[in-house]
Order: sequence, then C-alpha cells, then structure tokens
Amino acid sequence: MSMDNYLRPADVAVLCGGILASLVVGVVYAVKESRHESSSFRYHRGGGKLHPVPVAVSLVVTFESSISYLGLPSEIYMYGSYYAMLITGLIAGYLMMFFITIPLFYPLQITSVYEYLQMRHESQRVRQMSMWLGNVGSFLYAGIVTFGAATGMEGVTGVSAWIYIVVLTSIAVVYTSLGGIKAVVVTDVVQGVIMIGMIFSILVYGCIRVGGVSTVIEINRPTGRLQIFDFDPNPYKRHTFWTLAIGNGWMCAGIIFSPPLVQRLNSVRSIGDARKVAAMSIPAFVILQILIMCEGLVAYAYFSLKGCDPIASKQISNPNQIIPYLVRDLFASVPGITGLYLSALCSASLSTISSLLSSISAVTSEDFIRPRLKKASEKKLTQLSKLIVVMAGVVSIGIAILISQVKGPMGQISGSILGAVNAPIAVVFFLSIFVRCTTRRGLYSSVIVGACFAMWLSLGSNFSPGRLQPAILPLGHTDKCFSYHNTSLARANFTTTPFVSVRLRNNSFDDHSFFDELTNTNGTLYDTTITLSKNTTPGIHETIHGLDWLYSISYLYISLLVSIVSICAGLIVSKLTDDRPVKVPDYLMLTLNARFFKCLPNDRQLVRTHEDVSLQQT
Repeated sequence: MSMDNYLRPADVAVLCGGILASLVVGVVYAVKESRHESSSFRYHRGGGKLHPVPVAVSLVVTFESSISYLGLPSEIYMYGSYYAMLITGLIAGYLMMFFITIPLFYPLQITSVYEYLQMRHESQRVRQMSMWLGNVGSFLYAGIVTFGAATGMEGVTGVSAWIYIVVLTSIAVVYTSLGGIKAVVVTDVVQGVIMIGMIFSILVYGCIRVGGVSTVIEINRPTGRLQIFDFDPNPYKRHTFWTLAIGNGWMCAGIIFSPPLVQRLNSVRSIGDARKVAAMSIPAFVILQILIMCEGLVAYAYFSLKGCDPIASKQISNPNQIIPYLVRDLFASVPGITGLYLSALCSASLSTISSLLSSISAVTSEDFIRPRLKKASEKKLTQLSKLIVVMAGVVSIGIAILISQVKGPMGQISGSILGAVNAPIAVVFFLSIFVRCTTRRGLYSSVIVGACFAMWLSLGSNFSPGRLQPAILPLGHTDKCFSYHNTSLARANFTTTPFVSVRLRNNSFDDHSFFDELTNTNGTLYDTTITLSKNTTPGIHETIHGLDWLYSISYLYISLLVSIVSICAGLIVSKLTDDRPVKVPDYLMLTLNARFFKCLPNDRQLVRTHEDVSLQQT
C-alpha cells in the first residue's frame, strides 16, 4: 500500500519538513564545530558550556520516547488509568538526581559515568564490564523506541515498518555523528516543541469534537477507565499503587546512573546549573506524561461516540496504533495535521535514538578506545567517536527487528526487558556508592548472577505461554463500522449488521492471536462489552502452574526482583573476599543516613574534595 493512499501532499510536505529540520541542525553544528579544534570534550560534552534550559528540554524528550508517545495512551485505552500512579514512583526515583547523581558525579567532571567505577575500585575491568552491559541496555532501548515509532508510522501510512526502522535510525546517525552533543541537544528542543504542540492539538480538538471535557469523563467513567487508586498488595496484579510506586520507583532510581543523563548534567557550566536542569526536567516530564495519558481517554470517548471501536473492529490490530489512527480520523478534514503528528512521532523517536547513540559513542570512546590508544590525538579520537555512532546505528536496526517478535503494549515490553537488563548495573553503582566493603569480586558476582536471573525472568515473563494475562477493559461498540474508510465522526450515523472485520494488509508486526479472540470463526464480532474471561488476574495461587507463578508477577517488579538477587550475591561474595582498594577517598562515597536518614548518627563526613582529582585521568 503506498503512502498516497493515506497521506495527502500537505501531510507528506509537513512530515518531510520535520525530518529535514533535524538533519539541517546536524549539518549546521558540524560546520560550526569544524571551525574549532577537534576534541572529544567538545564533541561529547559541548565544552562544558551548555545552557541548562535546552539541556532540561533534551532530558525530557530523551526519556519521552515513542514508547510513551504510543504506549501510554494505548495503556489507558486498554487497561484504564491505574497507570497514572506511575508518577509517584517516577518523582521518587528522579528526585534521587538531587541526592546522588549531581553531588557525586558533577564534581568529578567525567564524560562516562563508568569512569567513576574505576576511580572507586581501581579496576579497569569493573569499568569495562559495566560499560558493555550498559551498552546492551542502550541498544535494547534504542531498538524498542525505533520499533515503536515504526509501528505507529505503518498504521497511518501503510508503508512497511521495516522501512521506517532503517530511515529513522539513519537520520539519527547522520546528525548525531556530524554535530555531536550540541546537535543532539538543540535538535531535541526543536523536536520537543513539535511533540508538545501535537499533544495539545489532539487533546483540545478531540475534546471539542466529542463535546467537551465533561463528555470525555462521562463516557469513560462507566467503563472503569477513570479508576486510579488500587491498594491491593497482590503482586500478580499488573498495575496497583504498590507496583507503580515501588516497582516503577526502583526502575526510575536506576535511570539516574544512565550515561545520557550524566553526560548532560556534566555538560553545563556549574553544579548550580545541573540542579536547575533537574528542577526543570522533573515536573515537566511528569506533566507531559499525564497529558499523554489523557489522549487515551479522549480516544475512547471519540470512538465510542462514533460507534466504531478500531480495535474491536480490527481496523487496527495493534493497540499501540490507536493514537495514530485517531489523528488520521480526527483531522481528516485538516490538511497537514496528520503529517505533523507523524513528524512528532518521528521526533519522539529521533530524540531518544540520537541521545542513546551519543552516549554509546561517549562511553565506548572513553572507556574502551582511549585506554588502548593513549597516544592518539583528540582529532583521531573524535573521528573514532563518529564512526562508533554509525556502527551503533547499524546494531540498533538489528535490535529493532528482533524486538518486533515480542508482543504486547510498548510500556510493558520496555519495562520488562529494560528493567531486567539495567537492574544489575544500577546495583553495581548502589553497592559502590553506599557500601564501603564492596569488593571487585563481589561486583563481578553481582553482575553475573543478576544478568543470568534477569535473562531467565525476562524471557519467561514475555514468552511463557502459561503466564497470566491481564483483563482488558470493555471495548467500544462496532455497530456503525460500515467501512474501513469511514473516517469522519459526522458520517457515523450509518449502521450495518453483521459487521465483517477488515484488517490492515501491511501490518508487518501484527499480533493476530490476541485480537482474533474477539471474533468468531466467521469474522463476525462478538459483544466486546464483555471482558474476556481468559485474561484474569489470580486471586488464588491454584490458577498458576509451575514456574508461571514467577513469570506472572507484575512486570514492574522484575527490576526490583533482579536487584534483590544481585545485591544479595554482591554482598555475600564481598564478605568472603578482600580485594578492595586499601583506601577509598571520601568524595567517591555517599553515606546512606547522611543522604536520606539525617536523624540517624553519621560517623563519616559527607564531603568530596578535589585532592585526588588526578584519579579522573587514570
């Protein structure tokens, strides 16, 4: 199916314009940087002179990827507003930037966060082990983000998702390799403006079309989509206050050690500017998350009034395509808006991909290349960094193709996979920062045991056929679905029964098995206002067999479970071995009760001096 069947010339022009804007920024900053002497410090950290406002915007859009842009509305559409409680864990996790990331890492002025591990343990192996495992997590994240954006683009344009995977990654590679961190940050600002503008357009115009905010509330309330609080401690429930506050909070706490975050915080002029970046980015990110989730409520209200639920009628077969489909239907009479949304979707993906490619290049160059090419010039190191960006882009394309085999909501896919991979790395930092007796062998054991357990648990949680599936909320009616091309709410007065479902022909990543259960063998829709009984959350353990009792635990607890196993392994082995440095400088440690429990006695002064700053170069 060609793009012309879906997009008008104005849409194509707006989409191409949004993509070209990113490329132009990369070229402009490549020209600017060519006037200065090449150095990895300028390429990876902008010379340490970046302004806090664009850096804050860059942080927000980096973590506000296509996973959120597509996954959050579909999450609300399918499962309800329980997910809104993620803001509790998100705020708790990200506030640790003020207590750990900024006071510890900014004074060290490191480009790669893994350089801290070498200072702390006087071990190149610990540093590189963590770096390679961290790069695996970055590659997986880039692949999930690319796949998510490609799926949404395919749902609107009909062009194969494989094409978008290659195109989006290639664009990110071009401007990231040319302009370095400055190009990434400035481009993120442009992309952020496009994303935010489109979010408000969908919410405002969608509410107008359905009759106002009160109508959206009235339609969603009877279906249970406005229920937010669930304090049930059952760990098998997908989303409760506890899974979102504790599980998601721990996942966010691990993000404070991510290379893109530390790279940006260390690229501003002062520690005060770093605090400004955190102070601006945290509330902005929370507000943006809430607005994106509201899109799911608007989408359900719109399609309910229209009388044609696109998921129940199989006009789309992937719930992550619900907002792209809404935009194409909602703005059918407004030229260029569909193209603007696709541009925003590309921006959400490009901002994250470029940041990840930049961080992969920075840590690989500083942790792996520089120690082996000690006599290499800064110009050569910069050229190698650009080459690493290109190679990382190729790997990300392959990862995106593999991720396409994992079915489910984007948020759940990313939460289960990334939570499992990133947990052992977060444990390495927590043990190094707060536990003085941690040894190198303890860290090796922590990573090995944690990574093996994480791989086993993640694979079982995503692929075990016996694991429990959560119940979806009632879908909308389909009695007015008279044609696949019915794209106007004003024309939704026609009714035809029975309805024979129509499926998009070019959905490369269809998950037919789940949505086929909504129809009978003749293709006529069952009554989708009844929740499927097969998808249940257990109240008693007899409903689970074998290891599925572990695989069925909420995906938000995966990171926490892996971390507990990793911490136990690291502490036990550390107690049995003694290969730690003779003296660990105080500025490389934080005392737990001084950071979070100030009412307790503290036997060590929480200061980091610059007396051993030479360790930065070792």
